[in-house]
Amino acid sequence: MTLQEFFNRYSQAYSALDARAVSAMFTRPFTAVHHGQIATFGINDEETLYQTTLGILEYYRAQGVTSASCYLAEVLPFGSDLATVKVRWTARRHNAEPWMFATGYHLKREHGEWRIYGLAQFEEHSHPAH
Repeated sequence: MTLQEFFNRYSQAYSALDARAVSAMFTRPFTAVHHGQIATFGINDEETLYQTTLGILEYYRAQGVTSASCYLAEVLPFGSDLATVKVRWTARRHNAEPWMFATGYHLKREHGEWRIYGLAQFEEHSHPAH
């Protein structure tokens, strides 16, 4: 699977606000940086990571998010099994302006599949928490 194919799947899960599918694409341990705060989830924190993802997606649902699309703005490969990717997102919302933001992802292959081991939301153009 290519990185583009992985992010197509990730975008579909995100658009569906499917926390189980989204969190299944993360490794453990996993680290996220969001609004300057660092959250780390250990090997045994699968349920905690799922609940955190669910909370974020429920917030998006409450804000009227109906779908999300993305494109890979930059890809920095580290051999064939590691990569850092800058992704630009557009989250469309019911009767509201879309949110547009960028997120950096660190990925690695596990058992032949790309998985996200870290992310940082670092650029927010039109997000309400900005």
